[in-house]
Amino acid sequence: MFIIKTMIKSAVYCTILITSQANAAPDIPPFEKPFLDIGYKSIGEALKECETVNQRKLQLPIKLPPIQFTYHLGRCVNDNGNYNDELQIEYLHEAQGTNHYNIDVRPIEQRIDFEKSKRVREKYKLKDGSDALYFSTKKPELTGGFNILVFEKNGWQYRLSVDSRIENQVTADVLVGIADSLR
Repeated sequence: MFIIKTMIKSAVYCTILITSQANAAPDIPPFEKPFLDIGYKSIGEALKECETVNQRKLQLPIKLPPIQFTYHLGRCVNDNGNYNDELQIEYLHEAQGTNHYNIDVRPIEQRIDFEKSKRVREKYKLKDGSDALYFSTKKPELTGGFNILVFEKNGWQYRLSVDSRIENQVTADVLVGIADSLR
């Protein structure tokens, strides 16, 4: 009988604890809340929205960098009349701020011309024979920035960006491999 009473008390205590935690307002907003507030959603939803807006199929690379992510979000920016439409995808890690990877895709008619940029480090040939430009936004006096690979395929311009602080893990060759995984 004592065991049954103890089990009932434990069950009641757990129920009260769970209920009070569920009803408590969180002290810190969830990691993804700021992203959701500015229009981010699932990558699939954002992809479909951009395909509808641009009236054409949009493919994404099937490979990811060899690092861990806890979140993957996307949004379709439909900047009416401002020539700035874009699918923006963010891969993030809640505890590892350096694990940050972006895929930005815009219609080729709205491409950004990186050819003449002084920041271009190298030019790569992708497996399909097209060119890809590799450059960095990192400045010597700063610790941050992004390493970026830009290429065009199937009527879209793609920018693959990774935090420059992990360039030893996600090299230019890794980004080229990701680009080559796009069919």
